[in-house]
Amino acid sequence: MPNYTRFFSSSTISQICCLCACLAFFFYGVLPARAEVVMLTSGERVMGKVLPQSNDEILVLQSTLLGEISLPRTSVLRIEASPAAEIGSNTPKNKLAPQTAGAPPTVASAPTSAKQVGAQPTPKQLSARAKKSAKMIALVDEETGIYERFLGFNAPDSWRGNIRMGMNISSGDKRWTETALRGKLEIKEKGSRNFYRLAGAYTYRETEKNNGDTFKSTDRYDGTFTYRRSFQQNWFFQNVLGARVDQVKGIDRELQDTIGIGYKYQPTKKLELLFGGGGGVEDYQTTFDDTRAGVNQVLNIFQEFTWRPFSRTSFIQKFNYYWNPEATEQYNYVISAAVRVRLTDLLGLEFSFNQSYDNDIGNGNPKDDAIWRNALVIYF
Repeated sequence: MPNYTRFFSSSTISQICCLCACLAFFFYGVLPARAEVVMLTSGERVMGKVLPQSNDEILVLQSTLLGEISLPRTSVLRIEASPAAEIGSNTPKNKLAPQTAGAPPTVASAPTSAKQVGAQPTPKQLSARAKKSAKMIALVDEETGIYERFLGFNAPDSWRGNIRMGMNISSGDKRWTETALRGKLEIKEKGSRNFYRLAGAYTYRETEKNNGDTFKSTDRYDGTFTYRRSFQQNWFFQNVLGARVDQVKGIDRELQDTIGIGYKYQPTKKLELLFGGGGGVEDYQTTFDDTRAGVNQVLNIFQEFTWRPFSRTSFIQKFNYYWNPEATEQYNYVISAAVRVRLTDLLGLEFSFNQSYDNDIGNGNPKDDAIWRNALVIYF
């Protein structure tokens, strides 16, 4: 070892050593801790700065979201460099590389003063803090996972549909308001001749009497399943299974199964018109006299019109007419029209009108409902 006493006195050398130690301690304290990503054995990830209080048993992090947290080393799989920390960083990449799984991550230790040593929590306190921090991390990770899974949900390419929720206001035989939930799912594989549609609705009604009093009346629900198979370009066969229960009108049950043929006219991609007809059987039960109850023949004509003037705006109109060929006074029809505006890929609004008319519910009693609807639409 060289002898520097020839140039400096022993007191001068001592002063230089003290000055170097002070400068090293100062720069170590002011340099920011490196932001890193801690991978836990449970699969969670925690981003923060590794603090000098860490040891072989406890890893202490300064997290922007959770504050200062302590993690047991046994739950730490590895420590990786944060992507944000690598930007503009002069630290060599080989020093930021992930450590080997199974080996305890190494954390640089810093000199601590007597005051710092005395302020450190006991191992028992660190263990309790580590368990509490792990629970907080698991909760945040679970909420984040649910959020990401919900937003990341994508229906198959062959699926198209929506769910509509809103309030209906009616004028007709009685005035009422009702809460409605409706939905539709259509499946059409690319290049396939088959088409499937499942649609349904449920409503709960509050009716106003002639004297102004209101009461909760019975509910109503319906559903249809439609199958179509195309042939010769625009022609198609159609089979429809339908069911409805409308205690407001007095219909205990109506089941229909019709088979028919239709034609699709589509001059442009934005305009589509379908129409056709068919026949089948129906099982009809009512709370009125049984003049119409039982199994009867039924004929049907249908029409659907869709126009999409803009990429996120569509106009839909439908008409269905049913009658008993053996008793033409027994008929009913449904006509609807709706405008839908798609605000985002997930949400939209619908404004619609629906009229359902039954000429003979039983004993010649007609029933008419005209409904103005508004709804929030969830697309999938």
